[in-house]
Amino acid sequence: MELLEKHFIIGIDLGTTNSAVSYVDLLSDAKKKYKIKIFKVPQLTGFGEVSRLPVLPSFLYIPGKYDISEEAVSLPWISNGKNFVGAFARDHGAKVPGRLVSSAKSWLCHSNVDRKARILPWGAGDEVFKISPVEATASYLKHIKKAWNSSKGDDEDLYLENQIIIITVPASFDEVARDLTVEAASIAGLSNVTLLEEPLAAFYSWLIRHEHNWNKFVNPNELILVCDVGGGTTDFTLITLREVEGSPRFERIAVGDHLILGGDNVDLALANNIERRLSKKRISLSGDRWRTLCHQCRKAKENILNEDAKSEKITLMGEGSKLIAGTLSAELGCKEIEKTVLEGFFPLTDPKDIKKINIREGITEFGLPYEQEPAITRHLGYFLDKHKEDVIKVLNREDHAPDLILFNGGSLKPAVIQEKIRAAIRYWFKNKLKDERPTLNVQHRTSNNEKKSDFSSDFPRVLENTDPDLSVALGASYYGLVKIGKGVRVGSGSARAYYLGVSKKESDTIEGLPKKTDKKFAVCLIERGLEEGTTIELKDKNFEVLANQPVSFDIYSSSFRSGDRCGDLVEIDDSLTCLPPIQTVVQYGKKGVKARIPVRIESDYTEIGTLALWCRSLISNHRWKMQFQLRDALTPVDITDKEIFEDSIVDEVRSYVGSIFSDKTDSSALKNLSKVIMKKVGRSRERWPLGFIRTISDELIKLVETRTFGPEHESRWLNLIGFCMRPGFGDGFDEYRVKSLWKIHKHGTIYSKNVQVCSEWWILWRRVAGGLSAGQQRQFIQELAPIIMPKKGTKSRLPHQERLEIWMAVANLERLLVKDKIQWGRMLLSEIKPKKCKPQYLWSLSRIGARELLYGPVDRVIPPKEISSWIEEILSRTWRNPKPVGMAIAQLARKTGDRTKDLDSSIIDIIIDWMNQYDIAGPHIKYLKDVVPMARSEENAIFGETLPSGLVLH
Repeated sequence: MELLEKHFIIGIDLGTTNSAVSYVDLLSDAKKKYKIKIFKVPQLTGFGEVSRLPVLPSFLYIPGKYDISEEAVSLPWISNGKNFVGAFARDHGAKVPGRLVSSAKSWLCHSNVDRKARILPWGAGDEVFKISPVEATASYLKHIKKAWNSSKGDDEDLYLENQIIIITVPASFDEVARDLTVEAASIAGLSNVTLLEEPLAAFYSWLIRHEHNWNKFVNPNELILVCDVGGGTTDFTLITLREVEGSPRFERIAVGDHLILGGDNVDLALANNIERRLSKKRISLSGDRWRTLCHQCRKAKENILNEDAKSEKITLMGEGSKLIAGTLSAELGCKEIEKTVLEGFFPLTDPKDIKKINIREGITEFGLPYEQEPAITRHLGYFLDKHKEDVIKVLNREDHAPDLILFNGGSLKPAVIQEKIRAAIRYWFKNKLKDERPTLNVQHRTSNNEKKSDFSSDFPRVLENTDPDLSVALGASYYGLVKIGKGVRVGSGSARAYYLGVSKKESDTIEGLPKKTDKKFAVCLIERGLEEGTTIELKDKNFEVLANQPVSFDIYSSSFRSGDRCGDLVEIDDSLTCLPPIQTVVQYGKKGVKARIPVRIESDYTEIGTLALWCRSLISNHRWKMQFQLRDALTPVDITDKEIFEDSIVDEVRSYVGSIFSDKTDSSALKNLSKVIMKKVGRSRERWPLGFIRTISDELIKLVETRTFGPEHESRWLNLIGFCMRPGFGDGFDEYRVKSLWKIHKHGTIYSKNVQVCSEWWILWRRVAGGLSAGQQRQFIQELAPIIMPKKGTKSRLPHQERLEIWMAVANLERLLVKDKIQWGRMLLSEIKPKKCKPQYLWSLSRIGARELLYGPVDRVIPPKEISSWIEEILSRTWRNPKPVGMAIAQLARKTGDRTKDLDSSIIDIIIDWMNQYDIAGPHIKYLKDVVPMARSEENAIFGETLPSGLVLH
């Protein structure tokens, strides 16, 4: 169907805490003013009870085998599976939190997890059949679709999937999160959707009510701030009203960066306050009781801030045999909530303090990487200053303070919070505004610490939002009307500019790029504000790609660089944010021969609001689509090669390496290979930059067959390629390199009886383990099991050194399933003997059970209960040398701020007491009590050797 042939426009606000649906009947309302209505979503509200509510709470409950009968959760339509979503899922799940999925939207943009893996509910036991963040998101959409379709009978033309569908996402969602949202919609059976940013939808909602009289509220060249704080995210957007060709036009100037900060964080802060009170009674909360406490704090906060109550009683039932005797209660009052919320999240902030960010406990609570700085008003001030030049340039005025503000999101419903934000803006700009601003010297009192404001309480003026819970959904439908030519359009387009990284190798074909420089450059692909549905072809920028092998493209984005146009060459600096690389295999020709193909890059800012990139061949009709590489996104790395060697030196080293691996080379020349290279480049091995060592590894991969020349050749080849390929990731082509190495894994060593060869073999795999996929790592240990775990009654004949290297290799397999890590960790623990234990075994155990992974996804961390049992076993033994034991325990018990990973405080106290006996607590105690970011030196120590120069993990 064409757009105008559709019967309805459907707007879906896919919220972190609540989702809502609005609609426009295009056919019935065609002869009169289109009216946007809210679709009340049928959902479970109790056992066997179905009600229609204006919002669908974004919670999913996974029933246990004997938890709830199927009849009690049946819906008016056929449903696949027992899982259910909505109000009853939220309310019942608060009592059984281990089976409740919440904040799926925040997980959707969490780059350090596999968002397609079954990891939710986070921290749930093995008895719960988990789902992925994408599946959870799809479940909400699927429920909405079935609820809508069931209301339309058998007329498929009226079904949701056949309408114009607008789904809202945070303005700060990156391209990967947007793509995953579209994928979730597709799983739900909604294959044709358009994405719209939430703050923009909120402003469209305001336009619904002021479509014909907006000029009474907004003057030309005034700056409008949309401040959107929901359950899980905070978004800021700047809009202005300009005259374009004699007619008024609303235009978006800027959007903020991604902030996982919202109502969830407030709930956690309140729960922390109550837990501190309970801790005085020496009570420690389990994971489930902590989740229940957070849910109750959320309800109490909403009731008190909405003035439905002055205080709320929080009650936590006991567990197991202490169900009644272990019940805990605490009072949460109005003053405590106001102090926590207003002073902790909406304080008056000074521009001088903007860069001060303190690490807090709880920043990764429930596995999510919440913002370390909790003050939303500080983020707001930073956002406004960040876009100062944009505002001044567009509006041609000297200041960048907002004239008007539109509040949106459930967290901003209370009037007291709205007034606190306005006061914070006045305080922020107290020394920045000219005299023409209102100066009525009205003091607005919102807390005891607030100083007298220099500006009128009317600044900034408020654009009324009568229903923040529904405004985004309403605005989404209005945007649908705009797309078919109805209503007032806000000039928006792409919220970000996108750039393609350009390497030195392409410098000769790209005009304007210096031939010799250590700086990095990128070409602008999509400029900010580019309208949806626009295709860009960089006609004057020609590239070459390698056919029939993986190619990688570095992609960057920026939400605040202005002035860059498509095709512009820019230097890569802090204003650009690196996205997961885009990788593809350019298949060309029937024989699959490697070749260089001249191509042109094309980019689409699609109708659905996502980025699409293509390579078009200049010598044929071929066109290849490039996809975001999600797996590499799981490895948070930053590459900053501080040195780039001269091409002549690199060529000389490459040639030398090729000459050394010859059947005529003696062992002494092989042994001195690294020393000769160090002399040629004038740098020790540890200071060789990433780009240089990967060049050596490429040469070594070509020389793989030279291992057959003798054991010295094989051991030296294994040693050098492992060193040059460590840690298995970091460069765009590392996946291809690791694939080449993986081919030799199946066949094993050639000189398998040589001790040195065998040791170097396992060292190689330890070094490159980070580049192995989860499947490869699992295959690695499966093939290793008969070697390290012989059949009963059979003794292992492995030399001690080789066994040690094997365990160190296993320890670096961070992508293994938790159950496999537990099995191998228990086995290693049983092998460790206090009187003969080498420190490397303890290091290996600490890596297997580490609280903080170096490259693996956070869902592959062993649960604290299992680690506590390991530590108890270790502390029960008498150690000849307790120092390495203390180092290992410090990693096993390291505090992360995530309750699902952190050990109970009681076991931490036992550890500290044990360390104090041997006077070794000093260097470790801070890691056990506080959340301490991992330093570069720690990364090296934990990996077992230095990382390549220029590679930064965290």
